[in-house]
Amino acid sequence: MMHRPQRRDTAEGPWSRTRGRSTRVVATAVMAALALGAAACSSSTATTTTVTFNHATYQSDIGKSYDTLFNLANPNVTAKVAVVQDGSKVKAALDQALTSSLASSSAGTKIDSTSLLTSSKCKTASLPYPCAKVVYDINGPTGSAVLPNSQGYAVFIGGHWLVAKATICGLLGLFYQASGKSGSPPGC
Repeated sequence: MMHRPQRRDTAEGPWSRTRGRSTRVVATAVMAALALGAAACSSSTATTTTVTFNHATYQSDIGKSYDTLFNLANPNVTAKVAVVQDGSKVKAALDQALTSSLASSSAGTKIDSTSLLTSSKCKTASLPYPCAKVVYDINGPTGSAVLPNSQGYAVFIGGHWLVAKATICGLLGLFYQASGKSGSPPGC
């Protein structure tokens, strides 16, 4: 007689070894997925980016942007859009302003003062950090101020100091009123 190994049936049945192995494989896969998910979450921690600009030239850099924008005797819209935060959004309003007779009354700016603001003050003004408060005069063709002691902002974006969108939108709003238009200028 040939000796056969005895079959051991347990309460779990003849396939308990296979089911046990399957359960362990599934459990291991679930644990691996959880571990990978946790690793992915922990690797997406916030990084701090330091924005640097030249503290020795920031005032003149802001002045150049303001002067480029407010020298309305120069109708180069592309140059003006380039010095405004989100400039492409206010391009249509700038186009309209430059075609008005009021445009020839502005021939640049004189910056009276610039002061860098803290991160919390930029946030309060709804501006990205770094930002600066700017007090300026819009000059007429003779060099005298036609809009003295105006207050606005500049923001440092993409390595450049730009005229804050809020500043130009405020002035475009005045232009709209002077032109008899109602509502907000396009893009503001």
